[in-house]
Amino acid sequence: MSKNIYLILTHTGTAFSRVIKALNGYKYSHVMLSLDDKFDKMYSFGRKKYYNPFVAGFVIEDKDGDFFSFYNKAKCRVYKFSVTDEQYDKLCARLEWFRRNTDNMSYDIVGVVLRYIGISFRQKNRYVCTQFVGSVLKNSGIVSMKEQPENLKPQDFETIANHKSAKIIYEGFLRKINKAV
Repeated sequence: MSKNIYLILTHTGTAFSRVIKALNGYKYSHVMLSLDDKFDKMYSFGRKKYYNPFVAGFVIEDKDGDFFSFYNKAKCRVYKFSVTDEQYDKLCARLEWFRRNTDNMSYDIVGVVLRYIGISFRQKNRYVCTQFVGSVLKNSGIVSMKEQPENLKPQDFETIANHKSAKIIYEGFLRKINKAV
């Protein structure tokens, strides 16, 4: 038996996302995971307050929440992955661990800068979106990867999705996702 999970690549147009997009030369600058096709819970590392990029860490984002309501022109591409029940359960357990330990986690601003100049750097309990998503996918046994999660960039998830035969199920404005999926 299998279940589906969803990988969401986005670009909001914030100043920070525009810098990441310019550095990586890719149309998306952020990555999230969702466990269902309603997209009311998308797991990632990012801003905790839409108006303050410096208050960041583990977040459970909602396509209709404050952040994406404010940045309502966010574009996205959604990949659908089939996973085993065991992989799904491991993923859920890992996400729950992050949820319970959110106060001990923070955004790795130093790491995000260093990865774009080719320096591998890892700080305990500090993540960026790509590192978080890569690590939970890897630790759940959903993907195997040569690249360390702290070195991943948004465009690497396109390669990961293609390798896992994931399907693109939507590309467009995030706020219109449920009308299309």
